Amino acid sequence: MKTTGFRSFVLYLLLFAFLGGIGWFVINLAANGEKWAAQPYNGHIYASGSTLSAGTITDRTGLILAESQEDRRVYAESESVRRSLLHTVGDSSGYINTAVQSVHRSHLMGYNLIFGLNDTIFSGLGSSIQLSVSARANAAAFDAFEGRSGSAFIFNYKTGETLVKVSALTYDPMHVPDDLLTNERYDGVFLDHTLVSTYVPGSIFKLVTAAAAMDTFTDWETRTYTCENRFALGDSTVTCLDWHGTLSMEAAMGHSCNIYFAKLALDIGPEKLQETAEKMGFNEQFSFDSVTTADSEIDLSSVTELELAWSAVGQADLMANPYHMALLMGAIANGGSTPEPYIIGSGSNTKYTLVSQSTANRLHDLMRTTVSYYYGDSRFEGYTVCAKTGTAEVSGRDPNCWIVGFTEDEDAPYAFAVCVEDGSSGIRTAGNVVIAALNALK
Repeated sequence: MKTTGFRSFVLYLLLFAFLGGIGWFVINLAANGEKWAAQPYNGHIYASGSTLSAGTITDRTGLILAESQEDRRVYAESESVRRSLLHTVGDSSGYINTAVQSVHRSHLMGYNLIFGLNDTIFSGLGSSIQLSVSARANAAAFDAFEGRSGSAFIFNYKTGETLVKVSALTYDPMHVPDDLLTNERYDGVFLDHTLVSTYVPGSIFKLVTAAAAMDTFTDWETRTYTCENRFALGDSTVTCLDWHGTLSMEAAMGHSCNIYFAKLALDIGPEKLQETAEKMGFNEQFSFDSVTTADSEIDLSSVTELELAWSAVGQADLMANPYHMALLMGAIANGGSTPEPYIIGSGSNTKYTLVSQSTANRLHDLMRTTVSYYYGDSRFEGYTVCAKTGTAEVSGRDPNCWIVGFTEDEDAPYAFAVCVEDGSSGIRTAGNVVIAALNALK
């Protein structure tokens, strides 16, 4: 009897283990089945590195950006559209793993939990996806890069709709270069610079320094400093592009005076500037279409006075991510918070609060004055723009040229961040990209 009881116990134990294993497999199948089915080693859906039977991808107007024809992937007719949206749509070989064709490939292939990838009356291969982007505006922005590298991101700060998302360096997915994987000129070509790259910010960081002053001093609006082109600190010097004389913050922002913001930062102190920067999203990762972005970086924990002064004008050891900068602009435009941008569907309920309402309103006014009195509204014909430019010096190269900002127009509430490498100035090089995109969105 004891032997029979022991055998029964073992059989029950094996049965429970078997049922537990089946349960574990079913749970994992439900959670990960799409990923398993879409792996590159699945010969049922891949041939020579290209996705078979994948659905169609269109822009907001229905323009076809990618579709499957005769067992190959075909992209938009316009080369500028193809190149401008390469990192958004994706490539046939799956090298760009942050793009729609990689992130959503199981959906594009028509995966079904019950029938898998089998084509039945209940499931069909090749589900389609419509993106929120404007192919026309992306192509216009890309052409305005004039062959330079960098990134451009524009979204609706009321709804979260992503309208423009350009990453360069790029290539034509319809005519893939034979030396794509071996030629140094294509180094980094698979990176989506909008999401995963960071750049020296230059003068756009003066918005963060201004915000720190607003949170620190009651007299920030009337507080003045004098710029005499050079400011000696220890054995070195902080320099400015001009001799501006005595300035208030409004004039200093318009003239983008390095000396003013360097002296301001010394009074603010590194701890407060670091705290403000982190509240505004530095050292934080964000999300876009389930992709985790690179974080803008700042560390003022052990800086000298000279390093603090240069940090305040965006020229020391700190970096900015374009997507984060666009989020910050959306938050300033929106009274402190912004919806998470989306590219498919209707978005999420996620909101990022990056600045207080009072500080957002003050920065809003400063940026509006900077455009209307210093850059000129005529540059942005048809839009009411608030913006700040930056020209960040980079060792051994021409500068990174930035423009960040937003439009005030009710029917076109757009926030933007553009960084162009090896340019001439923020307002000319990066500004031309924004102007081209905004004109194409009319």
